[in-house]
Amino acid sequence: MERLDSTFEEACRIVGECRLMFAERGEEVSLERLALWLERAQEEAVDTNGEQHDAVKLAIERLKGW
Repeated sequence: MERLDSTFEEACRIVGECRLMFAERGEEVSLERLALWLERAQEEAVDTNGEQHDAVKLAIERLKGW
C-alpha cells in the first residue's frame, strides 16, 4: 500500500509541475494536453531506461479517466 501511495503522490507532483510549466509559458492547459505531453515523456523514458516510469503511467491513466 505504501508503494501505491508514493506512486500516487509522485504522479500528482508530476502533473502539478507540468501544469505550472504550461502556465509559466502562458499556454493553455487541458487534461488532454497534459496526457499527451506525459505520453511523450514516457516514450523518452522507455527509450532511455528501457522501462516505463510507474508514476508517469499512473498520471496518464488518471488524466485520461482510466
